[in-house]
Amino acid sequence: MRTIRTLILVALLSGVITSVSGQNSPKNIDISKGWKMQTSDKPEYSKPDFDDSGWKSIQVGSPWEAQGYTNYDGIAWYRMKVIIPSSLKTNNPYIKGLQLSLGKIDDEDISFMNGIEIGHGSGWDLQREYGIPFDLIKWDKENVIAVKVIDNGGGGGLYSGSYSIGSFNSFSKNTAFEADNNPIQDYYKNGLELNKTMTVKLGEAYKNLPCDIQVIVSDSKTKEIALNKTFQMISSENGEGSFSYSVKFKHSGWYNADYKLYSKYLKDTVLSESLITYQLSDRKEPKSVALVVSVVVPSKEMPFDLKNVQLSGYLGKRVNANLTERLLKIDETGILECYYNRPGKQTWVGEYTGKYLHAAARAWKFSGNEQLKAQMDRIVDILISCQLPDGYLGTYLPANYWTDWDIWAHKYNLLGLLSYYSVTGFEPALQTSIRIGDLMCKTFGNKPGQLNLEETGGHVGMASCSILEPMTDLYRMTGNKKYLDFCKYIVEAYDHQKGPKIITTLNSVGKVDKTANAKAYEMMSNFTGIVKLYQLTGDAKLLSAMKTGWNDVAVNKLYITGTCSEGEHFQEDFVLPATNDVHMGEGCVTTTWIQFSQAMYNLTGEAKYIDEIEKAVYNHLLGAENPQTGCVSYYTALQGAKPYRCTIMAHCCLASVPRAIAAIPELVYTKSTENGFNINMYESGTFNENIKTKDGSAVSVNVMMNFTDQKFGVRNGTVEIQGAGTYEIGLRVPTWCKNFIAKVDGKAYSGITGQYLEIERNWNQKSKLEVTFDVNTQILDGGLSYPDYLAVKYGAQVLALDQSLNKQLADLDQVAIDAASVQLVPENELWYGNRVYAAKAFYKGHPISLKLVPFAEAGQTGGEVRTWIMKKH
Repeated sequence: MRTIRTLILVALLSGVITSVSGQNSPKNIDISKGWKMQTSDKPEYSKPDFDDSGWKSIQVGSPWEAQGYTNYDGIAWYRMKVIIPSSLKTNNPYIKGLQLSLGKIDDEDISFMNGIEIGHGSGWDLQREYGIPFDLIKWDKENVIAVKVIDNGGGGGLYSGSYSIGSFNSFSKNTAFEADNNPIQDYYKNGLELNKTMTVKLGEAYKNLPCDIQVIVSDSKTKEIALNKTFQMISSENGEGSFSYSVKFKHSGWYNADYKLYSKYLKDTVLSESLITYQLSDRKEPKSVALVVSVVVPSKEMPFDLKNVQLSGYLGKRVNANLTERLLKIDETGILECYYNRPGKQTWVGEYTGKYLHAAARAWKFSGNEQLKAQMDRIVDILISCQLPDGYLGTYLPANYWTDWDIWAHKYNLLGLLSYYSVTGFEPALQTSIRIGDLMCKTFGNKPGQLNLEETGGHVGMASCSILEPMTDLYRMTGNKKYLDFCKYIVEAYDHQKGPKIITTLNSVGKVDKTANAKAYEMMSNFTGIVKLYQLTGDAKLLSAMKTGWNDVAVNKLYITGTCSEGEHFQEDFVLPATNDVHMGEGCVTTTWIQFSQAMYNLTGEAKYIDEIEKAVYNHLLGAENPQTGCVSYYTALQGAKPYRCTIMAHCCLASVPRAIAAIPELVYTKSTENGFNINMYESGTFNENIKTKDGSAVSVNVMMNFTDQKFGVRNGTVEIQGAGTYEIGLRVPTWCKNFIAKVDGKAYSGITGQYLEIERNWNQKSKLEVTFDVNTQILDGGLSYPDYLAVKYGAQVLALDQSLNKQLADLDQVAIDAASVQLVPENELWYGNRVYAAKAFYKGHPISLKLVPFAEAGQTGGEVRTWIMKKH
């Protein structure tokens, strides 16, 4: 994030005081007063001679929403004028700039001094501190600071921190080591010698500064030192320097490089540590791992072993695209560097590795892709090597342990490592998880000296408390009761003074938007863990709260595409704005809603949970990931272009959405823990596995499904079963279909929408089910948020207007449809994997033929999208 005059002051490195130059540091200038703001965007706003006399005053240190700009999201400019005295010039010949501190900015900024850009950053939780070269400053005269702020949702502006201009007198906040940060695998093949060049970014404020750099290379396990050498370096005019070193090793292994940078002209030392080489651990033949602990309340449904499932239809193509275009193209450096070169560049960057592993473990078990397995192995080995002796596996430096998103990162590392262990049996992944679990139990609790878990993270503690889910998994994989006790402690912590009170609020008030701070992602991350804990304890109040929470979301908070949240929070009932500016449908929320619904479905076997999973999968989940590129939209609006982005930094949804897509094969077909199996979604595919029969015995079945639309509006399919025995086949009857009929051996069975058609019989060794039902076109009303609009749905898929297919329509908001006469006609052309439909409509009052595509496919080429379309009156 640098321009030619940018010095990004990242907290990448720790500082400790060493030698000083003996100079006195001039006092900083307070710039917390005198700011003005304008909610629009023009290039001239950055210019020093721009007349801002008409702008309104704004107080920095508080979001603009608290100062009269309620619900404003978008671009705004801040400006202030300040006289910088020449007394701030230091007599240190090697420092040629001042430090500008702008606190935290929500979400992005581009900052200017006297019309010249001096820095830009992205991330609502990052301190902005930029260097101002002396030659930009008008000494003892008026200078203009201008900051362009781009707010993507929630709070906005220069909302927190200290605001000042002062002297640079230390390294620690504004120096970064940069190199190829990918640790080298199997370096020993090159003769046990490694040559490495490091670049040091000091910034333009440090011109021609003499420095010393000590390099210590040691074996990360034995601590044997392979190199201990000090180099001299002088920074250039732009504040950069470099040095090279060569190290010879006696044996292969894992090696860290510790760098120590200091100068007699500045007062502190920069310390940095990085993993520079690694060696893959030996692995046995992968095997699935059985759980050690049985639950008190068994599930009624469970996934088939993913290696025994194949999908060949539409969902199969999207699951494969998730593998090839997203998971296999993961930014390995981006998700790992925060661990082997602590601290991370962003406070919640630690979540990415665990999320990747959680998705990749499922995807590998389903696909058997060897490239993905090698990638997982590599990432797991590097992650494990970064765990500290006490079990810490976060991305912070010690001074910041257990703040912000530290527990959150441990939660996802647990989830990812245990997922990997469950499909490979790789023991070091389990042992790493055990060390994390032990550290949690030691650090947090009600005993003297322990910390309160709910006070260590954001959103009324829901972020930290969401470690509940993987802690239940750790208990089931180890049988160690202290992990179960820790889970019970988390539920107790919900009701601490500063806790989120999830269970008590849902069991009393019954509304998710009235629970804690209504943050949807973090709340539902807890919900899945609560369901798992209920199964371990049978505590009825846990299940009661989860049923209430699920029903509130499903009935009152869901968009027609199966997602929820505006600005990442639950809103009041039926308040469902759908444009990009309100940041609806966060991908992480869609994912956790599916996960929560899956947990409830597995527990109860009730069709209503699959109804909502299907809605989310076919619409908002798949709509959030572009199968052509693997890019993901953080928020996926129903109205507007989909903002797909491929880079992972500050993009939690790019890591979350693949997790839910990788889970699709667990959902299409499931097996009953009591009797038979279910077909939940009508996708072609196969599975073969042992199932339970009516008398409790097991029988091996091989089932092949083939579903097609032989004519528009009718879905036909066959289910061919090989496996003799008396058992039940459950066919979910979708809420969007009519005339559901299943036939076997000449006997017809009729289904009721929203329920399972359960056919129990003595199946022959070779049996065949014939299934047919009408796929309806449905007209959906815009409700409270869009009372004069409608949407069109065909089967499970909500349809949308994509301007790329309707290029003659310059203004999509001038399109209208007559609800009484909507008739879809399938077009011959295909649209990125799905069908195009035509419908009669009106544009500016004139009749037209409108082309519609599934919302999950709309916007893939960058076109404007409309899902809600005006009603023709």
